[in-house]
Amino acid sequence: MMAWVLEVNGQTATTVKLQETLEDLVSLDRLVRQVHWNARGTATYSLHELTGEFHADLDSQQDIFAEQLSILGVDPVVSFEKLTQNVHAVPNANQKHMRKAGIDLLIKHYQQMINQVKERMKGIDDLVVEDHFIGLRAMLELQQWKLKLEQEI
Repeated sequence: MMAWVLEVNGQTATTVKLQETLEDLVSLDRLVRQVHWNARGTATYSLHELTGEFHADLDSQQDIFAEQLSILGVDPVVSFEKLTQNVHAVPNANQKHMRKAGIDLLIKHYQQMINQVKERMKGIDDLVVEDHFIGLRAMLELQQWKLKLEQEI
């Protein structure tokens, strides 16, 4: 039995979800890097290390989603708007407040991304793509949990 796939402008619903997720990953990664670069002083060392680890994981996920798009015949492209979305999102404050503000900001953005991934997973009929989304959701939830632990320090 042949499955019918809705195609809009050369993209299927699945490739649109992959593309949107790739753009959101790039945006979240930019925010993580902002917090990483602005974590200064002894009080923020653990946050600096943690966000460095997160960046590596987010970079790997970006590769997975970009390569899946390529496999499906779609060029992975991230809009300029998404590239610049979180450039100045990190508050400019002293060390003590920067740490809390940075963690709070990341937790909020991670929750938004987790909710978007949950929504995008609905209706995915490609098991490989579904597996990518499951892996991404697990990684995001783990990173958010680590941020919540970091918040308690």
